[in-house]
Amino acid sequence: MNKIENKPRRKRPIWPWLVLLAFTLFAIYAYLQITSALDDMMRTWRDLVQLFWLIIPDRKP
Repeated sequence: MNKIENKPRRKRPIWPWLVLLAFTLFAIYAYLQITSALDDMMRTWRDLVQLFWLIIPDRKP
């Protein structure tokens, strides 16, 4: 009854690491896309302000 059983050691599953890798890559991609979109939006805002002042210049008396 006190026999030591030599069970083969189970390998750890790899799928949690693959899910973590996919999530990390997605987060990096999303961060780059969001920062790029925000940069474009800020550039567009500056261009619109510049266009406004080109269309309607300051009136000096």
